[in-house]
Amino acid sequence: MKRLLRGSVVLAVSVGFLSCSGDPTSDFREPTAIVATPTTLFINVGETETVIASLQDDQGNQIAADFEVTNVGPGLTVVEDTAYLHTTAGVRIENAVIYRVTASDIASSQFTINAGGLSRVVQVRVTPSTVNLVISNPAPAWGDTITLTAPPGMLFTDSTEVTFAGGPPGDIVSLSDDRTVLTVVPGPNTQGAVTIAHATVSYDEGLDFTATSTGTVTSPELTVLEAGLSNQTPIIGETVTLTLPAGIKVVPESVTVDGGVAIPGAVNPIGTTVSADSSVITFIPAPNSDSTVQIHGVVPSVLPQFPQVLETTLKVTTPIFDTARTTVSSAAPAAGAPVTLTSTDPNLTFDRGTQVIVGADTAVTTAASGGSLTFVPIPGSTGAVNVTGGIVAGFRLDLPTNAGTVTAANAAVGATAGTGSLATAPTLVTPAVGERTGIVDGTPFGFATCGDIGIPCQVYKFVVAADGIFDFELRWSNISDLGLYFLDATGADTGVTDCDAHGNLAGNQPEVCSVELTAGTYYLAAVPFGAFYSPADPNPNWLSIRIGQQPAE
Repeated sequence: MKRLLRGSVVLAVSVGFLSCSGDPTSDFREPTAIVATPTTLFINVGETETVIASLQDDQGNQIAADFEVTNVGPGLTVVEDTAYLHTTAGVRIENAVIYRVTASDIASSQFTINAGGLSRVVQVRVTPSTVNLVISNPAPAWGDTITLTAPPGMLFTDSTEVTFAGGPPGDIVSLSDDRTVLTVVPGPNTQGAVTIAHATVSYDEGLDFTATSTGTVTSPELTVLEAGLSNQTPIIGETVTLTLPAGIKVVPESVTVDGGVAIPGAVNPIGTTVSADSSVITFIPAPNSDSTVQIHGVVPSVLPQFPQVLETTLKVTTPIFDTARTTVSSAAPAAGAPVTLTSTDPNLTFDRGTQVIVGADTAVTTAASGGSLTFVPIPGSTGAVNVTGGIVAGFRLDLPTNAGTVTAANAAVGATAGTGSLATAPTLVTPAVGERTGIVDGTPFGFATCGDIGIPCQVYKFVVAADGIFDFELRWSNISDLGLYFLDATGADTGVTDCDAHGNLAGNQPEVCSVELTAGTYYLAAVPFGAFYSPADPNPNWLSIRIGQQPAE
């Protein structure tokens, strides 16, 4: 405590000494330079920054002196901060000085600091942050061009971008030869200042900055669609006609893609068409629709370069289709036995893109057409039956069924003949794009010379008619370790990425992979590694392979 008190006393004495006498040694030291921080000041128009200056000797010690500013260049105001380094006694320490520099115009300017018979020029680079752009028309109609004229010293560049508050980026039509005037088309909904990115200044075109205008631009709004609908409550499968208001149209290629017309909360409409003048859209809304219509690519007729995503003020409501009314051929099938799911609703049909889920397990679809679908439940799966991708009036819906509960036996599955040889390998159905196929099979693992793996396996023929990307899933009955490999007609590994990401970690299933296959014939080899790594690890008594083909990108 005493040590701290003594330090306070010393400080008080020192400050008192300086406040009375300044630097007592100043008269004995020769000044060698005026040091300014910063040496070059970068400042925006309308802002104020500080420069600290001191007179120093050859050892870098500050020397008390009287300071003066001269030769203040254009666009600057330089004022000394007289409160800097004042003591409590009201006496100023003259070892350093602060100048407040305010910029009023774009300029490459300077001012000079003088002290002790020396001078120092401080360079000042003034760039704009808020600028007084001359806006030829602050309230343009749709399609009008306006000109933006830069203030003196500011230049536009070939990289300049123009944005308007509230609206989309402006469409730059031209730049004047002297790069001081931009001709721009504003989009709809602009309401505020103009922002110029990638501008520069005439005194140093290496500078790149962004500036905002003091003036504003306001253009007419287009934020909702006051469109007409031919029927707001269509039946399932009915076509609806949407007529855009006068002066509004759509970009056809934005509308006709999937999702170009959407009804939030429902499956996207289908059958979308656009009239020749792009003012009328027809579409078929999905069941379970109950919302406004979202349209992509909406533009004022005179501004096709400014597409928006807008919603109608009116909504479309279609009948509810929330349950697949079906029956099953067996509620307690044997392991590996097929089950037929039959639709009792003429609006509901199936194809190989439809999948059946029993409890938490996705079954293997083996056939589907019209109102009938055949699937093989995963052995041991049990629970309510649901469908994904059931077809209702051309729409794929994910639906629970009223078919009740199915419980598949958890037992060994009878083996398909021929899996012990490439020559006799059974052919798996190749799914079309968007479809899934597969097999639930027994596990004889009778192919003793399985490629270069050295482990008995079983094989399936798989013929690819055209290049595509296929998804594979391999599951099995126990905690053994399996992998799915791709062989050629000689039994050699094709080099295609296999489905064996889990390595020798037993029980980590399913094994899944997505592979790009060129047209040709492949042999899928299901390889049990369990006994290889652990002789006591039994082979599974069933396996399932599910295959799907992805849509082309």
